[in-house]
Amino acid sequence: MEIIELLIKCPLFRGVSKEELENLLKIYGYSLQKFPSENIVALLGEKCEHLIIILEGGVRGEMIDESGKLIKIEEIKAPSPIAHAFLFAEQNIFPVTITTLENSRLVFIEKHVFIELLQKNKNILVNYLTLISNRSKFLSEKISFLAFKTIKNKLAAFILKRAQEQQKTYILLTETQQELADYFGVTRPSLARSLNLLEEEGLICIEKKKITIKNMSTLKELAR
Repeated sequence: MEIIELLIKCPLFRGVSKEELENLLKIYGYSLQKFPSENIVALLGEKCEHLIIILEGGVRGEMIDESGKLIKIEEIKAPSPIAHAFLFAEQNIFPVTITTLENSRLVFIEKHVFIELLQKNKNILVNYLTLISNRSKFLSEKISFLAFKTIKNKLAAFILKRAQEQQKTYILLTETQQELADYFGVTRPSLARSLNLLEEEGLICIEKKKITIKNMSTLKELAR
C-alpha cells in the first residue's frame, strides 16, 4: 500500500512495522487530501482537530507581526507531522497560517483516532512525546532568535548556527536573499545592507552563496 510505504518514513511511526501501521489505520481510519502549490491548508487561529502528516510535498508556516510584516516561521517537508504540538492544547488553534510550498498530499487523522493510536502502540506514544519535546525546543530557540534587536544580531546568530551545523568556518546558503529576508521578517534591501555592514566590519567575507567567518569571537558577541 503506497500510503503506508510513505507514512512509515514519518518520525512519528519510527519503530512501527508496516503491518502494524496498516492494521491500525484500517481499524481507526484516516483521510487523504491533495493540495496544489501555494494553497492554504490551515489559517492562523483556526481550530486544530486533526493530526496532519505531510505525505508528499511540503508546507511553510507564516504569521504577520504588529507592523504588518510577514514572518516565515519555518518550512516543513514530507514525511513530517505539522502542528502536532498544539493538538491537545486547551486552546488548540493553529499559531500560524500553513501554506503549501508545492503540490502536496496530506494525511488527516482525527484527534480521537490519534488518541486510540497512542494507546494501542507504545512506539507511537514515545515518538509523539519526543516530537513535541523537540518542537518546544525549536519554538523557544525561534523566540530567542526573533528577540534579537537588530538584523545584524539575527544574521550573526544565523551564520554561527548554520556553520556549527555544517561543522565549518563558512556556510553555503541554499536560500535566496528574499527567502532570508522573509525568514527574518525584514525587507530584502535591509538584509543586504546588514550583510554588507558585517563584511565591511571584517566579520565575514561574502562570495556569492558562500559566507566565510573572518572574526568568530566578535560575531559571537554580536549574536548574544
